[in-house]
Amino acid sequence: MYAEIYLEFMKKIFVPTDFSKISENALHYACQLAMKTECEIFLINIQSLPANDDASMAVELIKSIEQMAKERLNNIVEDIKSKYKGIKISQHFSFGIPSITIKEYLETSNFAYVVMGTRGTTGADRFLFGSVAESVSKHSPCPVIIIEGEHKFENINKIAVPVDIKYKFNELHNVVRKIVDFAKIFDAEVNWFYINTGKTVIEPIHFILEDGKKINIEIFKAETVEKGITKYCKNNDIELLIIIKRNYGLVEQLFHRNIFGEILQHQLLPIMVVHYQ
Repeated sequence: MYAEIYLEFMKKIFVPTDFSKISENALHYACQLAMKTECEIFLINIQSLPANDDASMAVELIKSIEQMAKERLNNIVEDIKSKYKGIKISQHFSFGIPSITIKEYLETSNFAYVVMGTRGTTGADRFLFGSVAESVSKHSPCPVIIIEGEHKFENINKIAVPVDIKYKFNELHNVVRKIVDFAKIFDAEVNWFYINTGKTVIEPIHFILEDGKKINIEIFKAETVEKGITKYCKNNDIELLIIIKRNYGLVEQLFHRNIFGEILQHQLLPIMVVHYQ
């Protein structure tokens, strides 16, 4: 029974929405991914509880917010079903603080992916933009795909994975295999590379998987890591950037300083954060 429940949730994609254009676009990206991976969409809207000193008014307001949100969710689901024939999608609603509530859902259930949008810059609307996307990426136990603005889904042909040559690659077999298996879904090429910001010349290196497959790691020279990642992706027509998250942090730890927020703000490509454990 527990195995069946586990497999059921592993075939679901968690998609939070605040009913904005950006989250709507992320949902369509998730639907395309769901069709490729045969996953079900788990669509959820999370609303903050209203502050009101009048208890009776607060109760009515809460009921009104929930009713309106569920109606909008229902309309979205009907629209998705009409556009993506055969897709499986369920709708859910909750009150709470978005980043905390999302974290609780992800910690208590096993989802295959999270797909969410980000504006990448500062603004009044923070849900699904910048800070929340970054927070979810840091704490999610499953891969998180962050879609910038209104980026449309394209078949993924080329994937880029920046790495640190200080990795103990023998400890990364599982996450490397996850990335390789994900690429196979799209028959995509995976480009592994290291950004060399120093003056020392580093020769290309490689990593051998358990099955004997060789992973070549390209050395790319750049002034800074974030500029190097951006230039590498542009030069190689990359359609998805994958970041490996270690237990002690994201890219800021891999490259010894805090640059993940900068990459999130300035990178126009979809970013997938894949977790080490």
